[in-house]
Formats: sequence, C-alpha cells, structure tokens
Amino acid sequence: MKKSLTKICIGVLLHICFCIYGTGTYAQDTRSVVSGTVVDANNEAIIGASVKENGTASGTMTDINGRFSLKVSSMNATLTISYIGYKAKSVPIAGKQTLKIVLQESRVDLDEIVVVGYGTQKKVNLTGAVSSVNMKNLENKPVVNVVEALQGTTPGLTIQQSNSMPGSRPAINIRGVNTLNNNDPLVIIDGMQGDIQNVNITDIENISVLKDASSTAIYGSRASNGVILITTKKGIKGKPRIAYDYSYALQTPTFMPDIVDSWVYAELRNEALVNSGRPVQFGADQIRDFRQNGPNSNWMEEIYRSSAPQQSHNLSIAGGNDKTTYLVSAAYLDQASLFQGPDYGLKRGNFRVNLETNVSDRLKFNVLAAYTRNGIKDHAYWTEWLIEQATRMPPIYPIKDENGDYTFPGGSNSNALARLEQGGLRESQNDDLSGILNGEFKIIDGLKLRGMIGAKLYNNRLKENRKAIEGSGDKENRMTNSSQRIQEITSNLILSYDKKFGNHNLSALGGLSYEGNTDNRFSTFRVTNRSPYDIMGGEQTSNTGNQEWQTEWSIYSAFFRLNYNFKEKYLFEFNLRDDASSKFKKGNRSAWFPSASLAWRVSEEDFYPESLKGIMPGAKIRSSIGLVGNNRIGDYQYQANVNVGQGYNFGSNVASVATFDPYNADIKWETTRMFNVGADLDFFSNALSFSADYFINDTYDILVGLPLPGLYGSAAPIQNAGEVRTQGWELSARYNLKTGGVRHTLSATLSDSKNKVSDLKGSYFINGTDVTTIIKEGYPINSYYAYRSDGYFQNADEVAKGPHLAGITPKPGDIRYLDKNGDGIIKDDDDRFVLGNREPRLLYGINYRAEWKNLDFSMFWQGVGQRNVWLRGESVEAFHNNNEGPVFNFHIDRWTPSHPDASYPRLTVGAESANNAAKSNFWIENAAYLRLKNVQLGYTIPAKWTNKLPNSRLRIYATVQNALTFSDMKGGWDPETTDGGGRIYPVNRTYSFGLNLNF
Repeated sequence: MKKSLTKICIGVLLHICFCIYGTGTYAQDTRSVVSGTVVDANNEAIIGASVKENGTASGTMTDINGRFSLKVSSMNATLTISYIGYKAKSVPIAGKQTLKIVLQESRVDLDEIVVVGYGTQKKVNLTGAVSSVNMKNLENKPVVNVVEALQGTTPGLTIQQSNSMPGSRPAINIRGVNTLNNNDPLVIIDGMQGDIQNVNITDIENISVLKDASSTAIYGSRASNGVILITTKKGIKGKPRIAYDYSYALQTPTFMPDIVDSWVYAELRNEALVNSGRPVQFGADQIRDFRQNGPNSNWMEEIYRSSAPQQSHNLSIAGGNDKTTYLVSAAYLDQASLFQGPDYGLKRGNFRVNLETNVSDRLKFNVLAAYTRNGIKDHAYWTEWLIEQATRMPPIYPIKDENGDYTFPGGSNSNALARLEQGGLRESQNDDLSGILNGEFKIIDGLKLRGMIGAKLYNNRLKENRKAIEGSGDKENRMTNSSQRIQEITSNLILSYDKKFGNHNLSALGGLSYEGNTDNRFSTFRVTNRSPYDIMGGEQTSNTGNQEWQTEWSIYSAFFRLNYNFKEKYLFEFNLRDDASSKFKKGNRSAWFPSASLAWRVSEEDFYPESLKGIMPGAKIRSSIGLVGNNRIGDYQYQANVNVGQGYNFGSNVASVATFDPYNADIKWETTRMFNVGADLDFFSNALSFSADYFINDTYDILVGLPLPGLYGSAAPIQNAGEVRTQGWELSARYNLKTGGVRHTLSATLSDSKNKVSDLKGSYFINGTDVTTIIKEGYPINSYYAYRSDGYFQNADEVAKGPHLAGITPKPGDIRYLDKNGDGIIKDDDDRFVLGNREPRLLYGINYRAEWKNLDFSMFWQGVGQRNVWLRGESVEAFHNNNEGPVFNFHIDRWTPSHPDASYPRLTVGAESANNAAKSNFWIENAAYLRLKNVQLGYTIPAKWTNKLPNSRLRIYATVQNALTFSDMKGGWDPETTDGGGRIYPVNRTYSFGLNLNF
C-alpha cells in the first residue's frame, strides 16, 4: 500500500510536469539568449543562485560553476539575481550577451520584516521581545508536527517531548510557568486561533514568538502565556512553480528499560527473599538452566517492534499573474506505531488553498482555506497499563509458550502483548476545517481599512471496542462511541495609518474583534460479557450509559496600537486592548490591557564613534512594561451550576438529588504584569548578531479554590487569591563566516526562567499520590514534597539510634531519613522537605550549518541544564509493590554488608520494602541532558543533470532525529519523561532519507 502510494504520487507529479512543460515544445522561440556567471566578493562561484527576468516568469539557476543561460524577451531587459545570505541585485542587460555578476553577502538584513500582532514591523524598529524562527532550521526534520521541530530553536520557548506515541502532544510554554491554571500559549494561524499540531510544516512561511507585554498586549486577555504567530505561504507571480517533498523514515526507541538477564534475576530474587525473611525461590540447578537454556525474555522489548516506518509526501503548486496569485498544497503523513498489533499508528492528510486577488489598485482580497484529517488507530486499553504490566514481568517467563499461546504468569491477570494483538481497537478520526476571508481597502495613501472573517469547524469521532481475552482477567467486552463538535467564529475590522513626516515616522491601528466558540460533546458506552461485536444497538439496559453536554463562550474586543520613531533612532510603541468575556458576570467581564515600550538605537547617534562602528555597527537597547490576561479558565465558574443524579434509597426506590457546584459570582480576570529589558547588538560588519533579554512576570488575581474547613461540606469555590512571580533571562547569537568555499552559519540560544508562589493567603496545597507536590508561598509551583534521604543504616547500632518512619523498624542497608524536627520519628506532618520540581531550566540549543558547492550539512544540539524527575514504582524499584519484578541492571549495585557504598539499598520484597519505598528524594533523578536533536546531510543534483525540467532543483538528503542523548537517568528512561511510574511510550530515534524537488 505504501509503495503503491509513493508510485502514484511520483506518477502524478511527472504527469503534471509533462502537461505544464510539454505544451508548445515545437513552437518557434524567438527570444534572445543571455549568459553569464554569478560569483561572490572573492570571485568564487555561487551555485544555485536564482536568475530572473523582471516582469516575466522567465528564470533559471546557476550551475556548479556559477554559470547560467537564460532566454529573455529583450536585450534591454533587467535581471534580478538572488541567493540566500546575499543581497539581491538588479542588473540591466543593456545589449550584452555575457554578464559577470558579483553578489555581496548580506549577513543581517536590517529591512527584514517580522510578523507581529495584526501586522508586520521592520526588525530594526522592534521595541518588544519577539523571536522570528529561522524556517531553514526546520526543513526536512522527520517530525510529525511543528512543535517537535521547534524544540530548542527559540530562547524562552519551552517544549518537552515526553513520548513519540502517534497523536501525542508535546508540552509547550513560553518563558516558563506563570499561573496555577492553564499555561498554554495562544496560537494564531493566519489571523485566527488554531491548533499548531494540524499545520503542515512545509506550508509555513514564518513563525514569530511574542514574549513580552509590548508584543502580546494587543491580544489582551489571552496573552499572559505568550503568543505564537504562524503565517502560511502565499502564491507567487509567474509561471506555476511546483514543489514536491518526500521522506521515508524508520523509528526506533531512544531508550528502553535495561533489565537483568534471567539467571541474574533469579540470584537477586533469592537475595531479596532472604533479606525479607522468606525462603529462596530458585535452586542452583534452576539458575544454571536459566543461563544455559533460558527463558531470558524482555517483555518490554516484546511489546514493541524493533522499528516502525514513517513516510510523508508534500506537494504544492504556486503561481499567478499581476492580478491574482495562488498556492495549492496537499500533504500526507503515515506514522506507524512501535507497538505490536494490527497496523496501529497515525495517518494525517492536509489540504490548503491560499488565493489573493487585486480587484483594483485600492482593493484586494485574500481567501485561505485549510483542511486536516487525523486518523489514529490504537489499542483499546491504556498505554500506561500495558507498559506497567510489561515492566513488572521478570525475564524468567516467556511472553508466549512453546505452542505460541500467550502466558499469564502468577501475579498477573493479563498479558500486555495479548492486549495489543487481541484486545480490540480504539479508532479516532478528527477533521479540522477552517476558512478565512480577508479584505483590504486603501482609502488614501497610508490609510487602510482591513476586514477579516474566519470560521472553523472541528469534528472528532472516537470508536472503541475493548475485547475480553480468553484465559486472562480481561473478562469484559466494552464498546464506546463518543463525538465532539467545535464551531468557532472570528472576525475583526482594523483601520491602520502609516505616514512619514520628515524624520518622524508614525504608524497607528485600531480595531474591533469578536470571537465565539460552541463545543458539543456526546458519549455512550455498553459493557457485555456475551457479544464480542462492536454494536451499540440492542435491548440491553444494564451496564450502559450516555452523556451529552454543551459549552459556549465569546469575547468582544477593541484594540489600539501606536508606533512612533524619530529617524529610526528613538522608538516608541503603545498598545491597548479591552476584552469583554462571557466567562465572567456582567460588571466583571471587561478588562483593559495596556502596554508601552521604548527602544534606542544607540549606534545611530552622531556621537557613536566611527571606530566602534567597524566593530559593533548596530546597538539597540529596549524596554517594555504592560498588563496581559489569561482567559483559559473553565466556563460558567461564576454561576451556580445544577447537577442531577441518583441520590438516596427510600425502600426500593432511588430518589434523584439536585446539587449545586460551588461558585463565586465575583471572580474576575487573572492578570500578568510583564516587565522586559533587552539589547540587540551586531558585530563585525553584521557577521555576528547578539540579543539578550531579562524579564519579570507577576501574575495576580489567580483563580484558585482555597482550602475550607471540613464542616463546610463542599468543595471550595474559586476566588481571585493567588500570585506568582516568574523571572528569567534569554540569550541568542548568530554568526556567519566563510572559509575558502565553505559558508558556515552558527547560532545558539540559552534561556532560564523560574517561578515562585508570591501569595496564597497563607494557604497551601499538597497534591498527588505516588508523586507528592506542594503549592506553597515562597516555592516554585508544584514543587516535589517528600523526605530527604541521609545515606543507609550500616549496622544495628545505627538502626537503634537513628530516626525511624512511624510504625516501621528499618534494618541495615535501608535508607535513613533526615529527622527535620528531631523527635526521632519520621512522619509526613513534620519531616517533609521541598525538593525541586519537574520544570526544565537552563534550556539551550546550538545549530550549525555548512554549505560547500552542492553539499550541505547541519546539526542541531538541544538540551536542558537543570531538571528533576521523580520516578516511582516499577520504573526504579526492584520487586515493586510485592511483584516478582522488575529488576534493572542498576539494581546489581545494591547494598550488602561487604558493599556499604552501593547506589541502591538492600534488596527486599513485600512489606519489608516499606521503609525504602517511602517518598523521598532518593527517587528524584537528575534529568539534565544534552541531545543531538538532528543531524542532516544533503546534496543538490547539478543543474546540468536536471535541465530537462526548466528552473528545476533536486536535492536529496539523509537525516537522523534524536541521534544521540547524554543523560544520567537511571533505568533506561528518557530524560524528558514525566514524573511517576515511567509508564510512557518511548521517544523515537528516527532515521530518514528524502528528496526536495522544485521546478
């Protein structure tokens, strides 16, 4: 199927080529021919430079020697020559048949345009903290969504990919955690809120990350967690240009639990039993037989394939004339799952049309339509169940017996592989359809009226049939159907004015906006022990249920922005937005969000020394302050919502009871006050650029339910009672150089942020079971909260004198804990410490790219300098929870009387493990890491070999994603894993090859 699809795509592509370029082959061509070479300042050939005749669709590219030949309409025409990293140059032919064109390197383009809220600005005039993503660094990465490709590329953008399961969503935030509630950034795609996971990466023209109040306040109540702006590609004037990208990849796990061999397991099991006062389980002959004949199974490896394929196809056609331009693109992604089973995985299709037409010199329209379908086929259980089960099984049991039947060892009521292969399916299909109509009318020079209306429809359908497995504890056949339908409307009307008065530059815009959202959901299920078929109909009335609900919200907004600069030297910006949200009662719905920013281009001053200009030609300092909000709270929290359900028994009758949710009619907006100061510097003729930022974000009026006395008899109502401070810094640098014929580009980012709960009205929250966290004034949000270990008890005397956990008597080799209050008893109320948290700090990324003739090479390193992960249960504990397993290789370094300095306490089973299994920092791992995120080698086929397709370019490449990882994590777990039991699908290492064809 996959091979045939590839052949179909290539066949269609070649047919299009023939149709477009085959027409008119035998017609007489009376155009003149001009030829020449394109070189750099060192007289070295520039390969692949674009050479186009102005005002026509005629163009070509330079070959391996920098030469070109082009048919032109007239010998008086003008050519435009351009290449990445060089200034474009217009050259009149002036009757010459041979030209030599020298391009000058353009290391930093001060006229670069950056996308900001509701418009664009020149990069040199920015006063806020805005990062523009270099799209070249994202090209051809074998990832399934944009978020994975962005990891490590932008300072302050935190992305954690804890797993690579098809359909998974990496966690993302900008400048850390600001609130106790939702910290997701706002994502705007072509002017409308959208799902970043559903954007085809090859359709993206640029990405801007807005980080401070100056850049985000224009989005008001949705901007406290930052904004990501995505703009998709548009059409181009001229003859149709076709681009086709194909990649094929193999996915393998980056990390797998490192379990011991079966004979080692048996020896350690015997030791743990003896330490726990029990008889041994395995004799010497049995252990010898394990070594010689097995079994020696690894259930974790058995539930995964050694590799899983992944492929993608992307096809786009762009073109147009002086009036209308168009771009049509289609993409297909097929990511197979590493899980064993019937064709699990993700299949995604994307389709996009971007059309722009100029009705007149004053009026133009832009229509954008996009459709995405995600189809996910998965097992019918929970992934954490399967991994937990496989991790706990010791290697002495085969996952299947000699007859090929699934085994169900004692202590297990199921088999993870059986659940994958015979336990049924969960299939989901979601469709994301959006359409946007933009109009722009030029009233007079500098004054424009723009309007936009967009609509989005999201449909999700989930169908699950979980099947009973013969011989196991899985006895139920459960069928579930659910659906979700979200409708969104966005519209805005904007009046903008841009004018230059001598040395004064003024830009202003004002607008109105409306957004509305309706979310409908329905779910029904049936459980039966009789039928294995996924049929929801029938007369069954017991063990069935359904529910349906709908939510709605809307926001009405007005916004204003003013930009002023004098000689592009002194820069000022002011933003103001008023949002009125249906999530609050009348009187509290509206809130103002202002911001102001200043910047000074010191390098433009007359007093700036000429001698310094040669070293640092560009220097700008900037600062901003403002207020933004957070509307990511639950709906209807200001209302007393009624819940109806079964209540009390009266004889044989069950009476229905209506209850009210706790509520607070006076809740209002969460608000974040943002302060930012930064500098942008350019060195050595702009070969080196450097940016630095320092920020403080104070979020107040955070919505939280403070604890109430138990006599209250209900959950606490939400109130504006919390404050959090987040502060940090960001550094980024980019350096371009050339050595001989090799062009080098090196860029790096480094950032850090930390948060602290400033005020919680003296209250605190302790959350979690396996992993305990605390939210308390003076500490980071969700800090780990547990005992602090203090080595091991080495002998009976230390045991007798040392502090003990309440109700537990330790033995030599057990973990000793610090007695915080000195009473000799270790207990939760008195002896727990705040012990770090899971949020990453000191994030960095290093990107290097080199180009030499037709070869290009790049590598991208990404890492985290400080992070803690609390692993619990079967992810790190030997014989966890009285199970037979697991036992990992690091457990071999366990405490014994002859090995007192071991990294792991004495081995125990059952109740004897209670002391060591207590929640303490012993189980908190250092999850700092360095990862070779991507390495890529490409080769562009010489133009003389592809000249049968005019203006064509063919590049082939090979790349590896997540190639290497350096980490001190125990047990074979990935350092990006979330805390808890390690029951997570692995992060993939992906080997890929592909091609890029343009003509």
